[in-house]
Amino acid sequence: MTPETRSAPETTARTALGDTRLDQRPDARTGPAIEARPVASATGAATVATRPGPGPAGRPRRPVRVLEVLGRMDRAGVELRAVNLLRRLDPEEFRLEFAVTSGATGSLDAEIRGLGSEVYYCRADWRFGWRFLRLLRQVRPDVVHSAVATFSGVVLALARLGGVRRRVAYFVSSADRHGESLRGRVQRAFGRLLLDRFATDLVAVSEAAMRGLWRENWRLDPRCRVIYNGVELEPSGVAIAARRRAEDLAEDEHEVVTLVHIARPDPLKNRARAIEILAALRARSVHARLRIVGRQDDAETARLTVLADRLGVAEHVEFTGEVREIPRLLVASSLLLVTSLHEGMPTVVLEALAVGTPVLSADLPGVVEIARLLPGVATLPLATSDAVWADTADMLTAVPPTIDQRREAMRLLRRSPFTMDTWQRDMTAVWS
Repeated sequence: MTPETRSAPETTARTALGDTRLDQRPDARTGPAIEARPVASATGAATVATRPGPGPAGRPRRPVRVLEVLGRMDRAGVELRAVNLLRRLDPEEFRLEFAVTSGATGSLDAEIRGLGSEVYYCRADWRFGWRFLRLLRQVRPDVVHSAVATFSGVVLALARLGGVRRRVAYFVSSADRHGESLRGRVQRAFGRLLLDRFATDLVAVSEAAMRGLWRENWRLDPRCRVIYNGVELEPSGVAIAARRRAEDLAEDEHEVVTLVHIARPDPLKNRARAIEILAALRARSVHARLRIVGRQDDAETARLTVLADRLGVAEHVEFTGEVREIPRLLVASSLLLVTSLHEGMPTVVLEALAVGTPVLSADLPGVVEIARLLPGVATLPLATSDAVWADTADMLTAVPPTIDQRREAMRLLRRSPFTMDTWQRDMTAVWS
């Protein structure tokens, strides 16, 4: 097949019509296996999604079984999106289960099992290959969907060895953890070599993630497609309505500027920078506070507490931990801070924009892609001084958005490619 060049708007949701898979396992039914149907892509362009069709004599085909490989099932962007999808999937069409390479339990495990799915623990150590092949024999998935950066090359090579026909690499960040050491470069190159050989599909949350984890000329590879993250809009509408009631009852502290930083404990999330920006903002006589939201690591929290104390803002920093109602938290905040060193496409930015809360972010390529399509995002280089970040935060929070402005922000997002409906349609088209 001659590689074809695609423009950026054409990179969402593409399915190859010739990729018809025959299930050759002993219990597989014969007969027509694929039913093709036209759907609209995120940009309005026509595409084709496929779904399981009926077996012989009208008997329904069993659901497509998908094993998604992640690091750990905690309350973070890609994991929460996967659980949201699990809630929405028709169990007669898809069965979604999870394998975690950390081998550790996560805060979402019980919820996943309560939804009728399962989390398997498969630690990425020297016995990973044996464990994962054994898991494949147990689960017998139709699709392995791996979101562990370039380590997905190892995962998908094992999936090929285990006889899995559809092998999807899913890039959710613009960089991996290998760094630029000789060892890191060798590991990255080896992972990409395996991906090139064994991935049937290469999907990324943004063009930046595709360039960072795959290659600059990714559009020449017919396996590649970009599917933007999507958010649920119903919780945003509920949060905006609750905000209006709070304002009517004068329950808010209008004189306090509330900054919020939402991330997992990870050096790449750069939580310390948020505290430094808070200190610079308070030095300008702005009554500001900072909420650090997300799972806490004792060692990191201790370091951040020492930093806040040294900068004189310890009593204005709140470590909130994991929060279930993120839209309600965001609608009650003055500004979302994103200080990450790398991101693919941070879903929390979309969640903030859905409720009309402004965003001040590092100039991450994935965030810049969002800003091209939606208002409400300001970006600065991380190298910019804390003073400039503080001045920008002061400007963005000077006039809080009205309820009508928040509702308009949600309407704009509803008309964008960043909805959960669009993401679900395009992702399940890949799996089919």
